[in-house]
Amino acid sequence: MAQGPTSGAFGYINYGFESTYGTVAASFPRQFGHGSKLTVNRKNNMEQVFGAGSRNATANVAKKFEGDYVVEFDLDAGDTTIAGGASWLRAVMGAIPTDGGATPYTHTYVESNTIASFSIANGIELGTNDYVSALIGCKVKVCEISFAVDEIAKVKLSGPYRTESVAVAGIGSAVVPIGVPMTFAQVAISVAGTTVGYVQSGTLTITNDIDMRWGAGSRYSTAGPEKTRKYAFKGTVDFSDVTLLVEKFAGTTVPYTAAALATLNPAGVAMIWTFDNGLTVINSRKIVFTFANFYLDTHTLPTDVNEIIMEDVSGWANSCTNVVVSNATATDVASP
Repeated sequence: MAQGPTSGAFGYINYGFESTYGTVAASFPRQFGHGSKLTVNRKNNMEQVFGAGSRNATANVAKKFEGDYVVEFDLDAGDTTIAGGASWLRAVMGAIPTDGGATPYTHTYVESNTIASFSIANGIELGTNDYVSALIGCKVKVCEISFAVDEIAKVKLSGPYRTESVAVAGIGSAVVPIGVPMTFAQVAISVAGTTVGYVQSGTLTITNDIDMRWGAGSRYSTAGPEKTRKYAFKGTVDFSDVTLLVEKFAGTTVPYTAAALATLNPAGVAMIWTFDNGLTVINSRKIVFTFANFYLDTHTLPTDVNEIIMEDVSGWANSCTNVVVSNATATDVASP
């Protein structure tokens, strides 16, 4: 087959967890999900060197190697052993999940002080010689989960990787997604135990503040220590109830006076994001994010005679109690 242009329909994007940071995964058994899109950015940090006797550069030096990736896909709680399901959550939260339950089985992800590294296999059919790459030492710096009315819920993972290998064959193989993506119609958000109605859109951003480190003796990063972790939220809601978001912003119940804002000392509340296909037993697919100490930082309420009145809000939670994935697979093999 002659070499020639191609499309993403003739490629694959799989991943596998690493036993040791920066050591390529033993296998790539998981697919991120439907609609997968991978963007890879590489930087050699080249520097031209000039010397006396010539206006032109006389040498070129490659300094530290930097690589980063962005992978986007449809949110899916599908089977973990074959198509990946939500095993990528381990790369976001850090810990291997705890399995439990029975049809549907549950896989509970919790916070860890260290973030699991993984490798991404990217294959592209080009003809006689294909492009087959392994991005090694990937870590999730930012995880963004979003939804909007009349859309499929989306996930975007981004972060640095340490190094890579490239071949024409032999790294990974295609794994076809088998789950069904979640949509806006399968989302429910509750704040302090009360469901928020008429939610139009929402974005959850989990940030692991990772600081890649280089040292003398290697162009490649040798560690990626974790610093702070943040859970940020923003959303748009049709305005219908002052006891929901207005009260959470003010930190007190209505009616309240100006003095209440002057001495604002809001108490954090629980917030839960639930993605649920509404089915039962073996067909149930669900992802439930539970956050503690949620606060609203901004609240916008425009009034326009020609528009539906909507609240735009943003805020954060101090911690994530857990993320529970429900599906038909007894054991989540998100290990090593």
